[in-house]
Amino acid sequence: MDTRVWIGRVRSDSMAEHEQFIAWLGTDEAREVYRRRRLVEYALYERNGQLSVIFRAPHTGDPRIMIDFLRYPGMWPQFWEFERAGGAAEAELVEADGSAARVSWRRPLEES
Repeated sequence: MDTRVWIGRVRSDSMAEHEQFIAWLGTDEAREVYRRRRLVEYALYERNGQLSVIFRAPHTGDPRIMIDFLRYPGMWPQFWEFERAGGAAEAELVEADGSAARVSWRRPLEES
């Protein structure tokens, strides 16, 4: 499994837009984006103003799955300020801190 993490912050003047976007990330429309982009998991954690978006895809040796998701319009909105990226080790740290994900999606096993 390939794992990537985006770390960033929400612009302080965009909290209402951010909350609307978080709500959208849990919709059927967003889940269809995750499926079409061939992800197997998407999770968003938010703690003390920091966003951590973890996404996973099958390991194929071809980075295009991750690149296609990263380039998909709207999955990292303009009011999220990107700080850095990480991999599996950073994802494990985010998940281990005990915070609940604000958004969590996994591809159903029957679709794998």
